[in-house]
Amino acid sequence: MADVARLAGVSPTTVSFVINERPGSGIPEETRLRVLTAVEDLGYQPNRQARSLRLQRTRQLGFHVSGELLEPHHVFAVSFVSHLLREAERRGYQILVFTSSGDVTDRLSELVAAHSVDGFVITDSSIDDPRARYLAGVGMPFASFGRTEADLPQSWVDVDNVAGIGSMIDYLVGSGHEHIAYVGPRQPGYWFRERLEGFLARTRHHGLSVPDSWVVQEPREKVEAAVGRLVSGRRRPTAVVTAADWLAVEAIRAVRSAGLRVGHDVAVTGFDGGPLQWLTDPPLTTVRLPFEQAAAALVERCLREIEEGPTGEPGVYLPTDIVVGGSA
Repeated sequence: MADVARLAGVSPTTVSFVINERPGSGIPEETRLRVLTAVEDLGYQPNRQARSLRLQRTRQLGFHVSGELLEPHHVFAVSFVSHLLREAERRGYQILVFTSSGDVTDRLSELVAAHSVDGFVITDSSIDDPRARYLAGVGMPFASFGRTEADLPQSWVDVDNVAGIGSMIDYLVGSGHEHIAYVGPRQPGYWFRERLEGFLARTRHHGLSVPDSWVVQEPREKVEAAVGRLVSGRRRPTAVVTAADWLAVEAIRAVRSAGLRVGHDVAVTGFDGGPLQWLTDPPLTTVRLPFEQAAAALVERCLREIEEGPTGEPGVYLPTDIVVGGSA
């Protein structure tokens, strides 16, 4: 660090502020670039272990993956974790990924007691999530992909599910569809409830009539059969809006089995915008989640909690967009 300081013509403290991306340091951009050039010219690599000992930090963030997200049909975890790993590495951190077959708070308490991580990123959360409540109770920094209860830290990042599904209805109506059905899973998760609420509100806004039988909520293993009955009826929808990409895959299979053409006879749409979008034939039209933005915001919020203590910041919503494929 002293060598870098000499070459750049600055103090070692300035070098430290630049390489550690210390917020509020007030380092001029020209000085920062001079330091980074000296770092590159000298091939300087900070000693992570020494730094961790000095700061009493592990330079690791814990990331809990629930058992449900490990199921093969769930691609959300893969889509999100890849961006989370990259963002953490960019900020000089590593991600400790873990799961739990029992009470997840027991696993969290083990990691906290062992000082294995500096903070946590949680996802697939409920509003009153036991993980968030435990971490808040022991004063452990965390950020959540998903909202938390009002009495918990609001260091969350989320998407507006109602607006996201509503934009898909607008797109379909703009494409000429007036007979639209909805397919969601029969499982908990406020995001699924909000997507159904958004579907119903936006179809009413457009003056569309949606029969009760066109609102399907079934376990994954029954979705294909349910959609098959839907599109085989005398009066069938011209579009099927699903609450997740993995549900859209089941719907596409059902449409094909009924002898209909996906994207021509029946449009099918998804929600999540993960790898499944390009694995369907035709490619899936879906609501895309901003995984890269979410990962960056979550790491940033968690690190601020670590470095500055409780920030009291409000949660933040990130926008979604629609990726158009051949399915709708």
